[in-house]
Amino acid sequence: MNTTFKRALVSLMAALSLVATMLVGVTPAQAAEGANCKVDTPTERAQCDLITVALVNKVLTLDPANPGRTTNQNYITRLLVQGQLFRYDANGIAQPDLVDTYNVSADGLTWTFVLKNGLMYSDGATPVTADDAVFSWEYNLKPAPPGFQAVTNVEAKDSRTIVVTLSKPFSDFPRAVAGIYWTINPRSQAANNPAYWNNPLSAGPFRIKSWVQGADEFLVEANPNYWAKLAVKKVRFLAIPDPVTRVLALKQGTIDYAFDLPASIGRNQLKDAKLFRGQPFQLQGNFTIDFNLRAGNEDKPWFDPKVRQALSYALDRQQFSDLAFNGEVIPSCALTYPTNPNYLCVKPGGIKQDLNKARELLAQTKWPTGFPIRLSVFNRPGWADGASVVASQWAKIGVVASVAAEPDAVGLAGQVNGTFQVQLSGYGGSWLSGGLGTYIGAAGAWTVWSGSKSDDALVATYDAAIGKEAQQGVLRRVEQMIWDESAHIPIGQRSGWGASRLPLGIFQNGTALDLYVVKQTPALDAQKAQKKKKKKKK
Repeated sequence: MNTTFKRALVSLMAALSLVATMLVGVTPAQAAEGANCKVDTPTERAQCDLITVALVNKVLTLDPANPGRTTNQNYITRLLVQGQLFRYDANGIAQPDLVDTYNVSADGLTWTFVLKNGLMYSDGATPVTADDAVFSWEYNLKPAPPGFQAVTNVEAKDSRTIVVTLSKPFSDFPRAVAGIYWTINPRSQAANNPAYWNNPLSAGPFRIKSWVQGADEFLVEANPNYWAKLAVKKVRFLAIPDPVTRVLALKQGTIDYAFDLPASIGRNQLKDAKLFRGQPFQLQGNFTIDFNLRAGNEDKPWFDPKVRQALSYALDRQQFSDLAFNGEVIPSCALTYPTNPNYLCVKPGGIKQDLNKARELLAQTKWPTGFPIRLSVFNRPGWADGASVVASQWAKIGVVASVAAEPDAVGLAGQVNGTFQVQLSGYGGSWLSGGLGTYIGAAGAWTVWSGSKSDDALVATYDAAIGKEAQQGVLRRVEQMIWDESAHIPIGQRSGWGASRLPLGIFQNGTALDLYVVKQTPALDAQKAQKKKKKKKK
């Protein structure tokens, strides 16, 4: 029995009393409602009246301009109850959603999107217009977040036509549009109206049924004005911050789906294939260690880049994976995640631990024998274990890290307010430059939180690069910038494990994404499939 599993069992026992309290009055059975809503129901017949899905924390905001917009529970719910021009399908492919047709100019600088005809918001009275896309751009995409730095203008040519002008070609632009930033809301309702975000109108697949900011429950229902029919009528999202409690709630039948579970406990407790389906996953992003270099930290040990590089050399990335994530995290020494075909690492020695080099670098600083530091981490499955592994490795060079596992809201507050010292975190991008921009874009979340160096031009240059050789040439500059500063230390590709009581394909995360996808008719890719079918007939 490995160390992680022993610790997980202790956590399991500690959580029992919490679960008992939480499930008072709830009958132990499958939470899902619907005659064709069992784990063994064939996908083509699957229909659910109500499903219950666990969130890692409470939904605090649906405002796409709020600093908390990049926190998991806020964006995965927001994207379901707000419209998107493109939306990710179950295979992780960006598909037209509100968009009917689109084209790109020969030089790659002009994208023209034409909305589906007759689109309405969830109130049934407010039409979805091209100007709403312009308003949404003006409201929450200035300054431009990762993926949008090349956008120079967004305009409505008419009520259905949106024209986006870029300064450089960006072949992955639809993936950026399908990401977490550009959600569509009506200018007529949302402009200069902060209260609007408490119950925004929806042009997305669901609309809000009931929600109070910061409440445990977030209840949505199928949007009757969405262009497709959903196989799920209602979804109850329930905040269950403790990962072990999520396993027990799923086992008891209080919830039907959980994306982020402790794998060792989950595999042990949810192994009955007649009731549960395990869903391991890897995200398109890395775990990283991120330092606070903002004003006021100039005299701290971690402000010295030699210290930060020493801490990187002291890491045993494979041990981090083995002990905290059952060996499912692929070690990485680059911001580009390992399964990306353009992955390359410029760190001398690669992923190999080098304690001698670490001590040599520390000896060149004011802290040759080490120092204390607070290592904070979001309380998610395996993350605190991972932080403990990191702390044990740093201890070998005299650095004493006290691990603080925090709820998402506390961790986010530390990021925004700049009160953290170093944090074990991670990103999951739906396109590579989005992840790069998170760490080196001027408006990137971790660039801002860390106070680290930025280079929007470098991100834009990568977006415009055509072919692997050209792209890797840019990435080499990106990775060198990351290593030289070492404000962000990559550890390994993010992985996780989830489980479901639901029919396959009815409600799930997209491949390599943490975004939810619901079965719908027509499917998101139906238009593309129809075109292929017609072409074949010819």
